[in-house]
Amino acid sequence: MDPIWWWVIAAVVLVAVVLLLVPQMRRRQEESRRQKAAEVREEAQDHSQVVREREAHAAQAEAEARQARAEAEQKLAEAEKLETEGHRRGRTAAEAREEYDEKLQRADELDPDVDTDGDGRRDRDGLGDGDGRRDRDDLPGRDRDGDGLADRDRGGFGDGDGRLDRDDLPGRDRGDVQHNT
Repeated sequence: MDPIWWWVIAAVVLVAVVLLLVPQMRRRQEESRRQKAAEVREEAQDHSQVVREREAHAAQAEAEARQARAEAEQKLAEAEKLETEGHRRGRTAAEAREEYDEKLQRADELDPDVDTDGDGRRDRDGLGDGDGRRDRDDLPGRDRDGDGLADRDRGGFGDGDGRLDRDDLPGRDRGDVQHNT
């Protein structure tokens, strides 16, 4: 046989081997890719659980935020309602106080035993500051002279509480009350 035939036979065998090995290599490669795809799917499945948990937490947080906002809006509406009611009641109380003061002033004007000033107001019990009302600064031991200090008890000493107690004795001043001498 000619050597050329040997070359032709070798080429045919080589082509046959290549034709047999290429599909087998492709199958191996495909199987390897299938395994890799299965691994990626498994990782994605694991990750999908994490994603669902995060989505559930986000949805829960959004629901809580909506509920908190609704509660806050409800409380704001309630506060506004109460504020309006407070203003209304304040006006009503002021009107009632004004009516009461007017009636007292009218009674004082009519009463011949009551000394009134030019505005028809009286100084009740000799304690008042002339504003026609008995309030805190009209009480004994309060600041009736408006100097910001408690007035003294009788006798020129004391803390202005209207009682004679240990801290009113000479030499026992607590030091918390300034005295005008």
